[in-house]
Amino acid sequence: MITRKYYKITRVEAICLFLLVNVLFFSACKETAQNGKSKQDEDAIAEKKVYDRWLIDLESVQSGCDRVDCIRSIDAPKFISVAATDYISDEDLVIGIKIGDEVRCYPHNILNWHEIVNDAIGGNQFAINYCPLTGSGMAWNRNINGKITDFGVSGMLYNSNVIPYDRNTRSAWSQMKQLCVNGELMNSYAETFQTLETTWATWKKLYPDSKVVSTETGMPRDYMVYPYGEYRESKDITFDVEYENDTLHPKERLFGVIQKNKAKCYRFTNFKGGVRIVNDTVFEKPIIVVGSERDNFITAFENPNQLKYLPVSNKLPAIIKDSNDNLYDVFGYCVEGPEKGKRLTPMNGFMAFWFGWYAFYPDVTFM
Repeated sequence: MITRKYYKITRVEAICLFLLVNVLFFSACKETAQNGKSKQDEDAIAEKKVYDRWLIDLESVQSGCDRVDCIRSIDAPKFISVAATDYISDEDLVIGIKIGDEVRCYPHNILNWHEIVNDAIGGNQFAINYCPLTGSGMAWNRNINGKITDFGVSGMLYNSNVIPYDRNTRSAWSQMKQLCVNGELMNSYAETFQTLETTWATWKKLYPDSKVVSTETGMPRDYMVYPYGEYRESKDITFDVEYENDTLHPKERLFGVIQKNKAKCYRFTNFKGGVRIVNDTVFEKPIIVVGSERDNFITAFENPNQLKYLPVSNKLPAIIKDSNDNLYDVFGYCVEGPEKGKRLTPMNGFMAFWFGWYAFYPDVTFM
């Protein structure tokens, strides 16, 4: 049974609602800071012009729910230890991040209900954002042009994919494009942090001392329940998309690397058994793609010098090594060897359902 409710108002209603919220928001801000009705009117007109322009086809924009922040982000997450986490099964998926020595885990069980977690590690402010409809999760820098913002759920979808908005400028962003498509920041690309999507069983083996988002969110949700019924297994796509391709099951999870309007994906079938390494060239860059079907993860790093890397076992969290016996973990950090502390450069990549990849990148190729 699907417990999440959708409010399928029309495209026009959805867009008008978002525009109205923005115009009222900015008009109210200016009213407190400026005097003179004519100036306020001019500012409101100027703001409306900015927010009337979109970089995406509005025919493919629909309403996922009935208002801005209808799905509430978590803005002050609490964390518990791996040992204290009892609301996740071994096969459940999680998204992890590592910045310096700090490692944190954001389970799908939480993200299915909230989609965005605004968080920070040291001086790095980021938003974990996840779309349950396209199965796509990533981390964006919340420091935009020197100003810290939070991200929230706009209530709109493009190609069945969440459109987050930043709360400083009320600009709308396409998640899988990682592009601001409406508002003051239009044409800006999100700056990303590397994340890893894998199962809870694998995450516990890799980082048993990591922090995990607590269910103490201040909101009454049953985080042991998946709110979308059989959606992950079915071939049904709830909302319209621009492009469709039935070469693969629409909900097959693929890891993809992107560069603006280009994407290349990798299937788990290339990583049978334990850790495997694929050498490839994308966007004119030599890269290594590291993955394991057994352990349910894929990630990728630049390899500008085309060095040879080999998989390692029984050295967790290390998964690969180079010819100088430097050992690297899934986030590219050298955890043992002469280069300890240095890091491989991660590719901009994330996991998503096949239908989402094709809807956004119809020229996508996969290996």
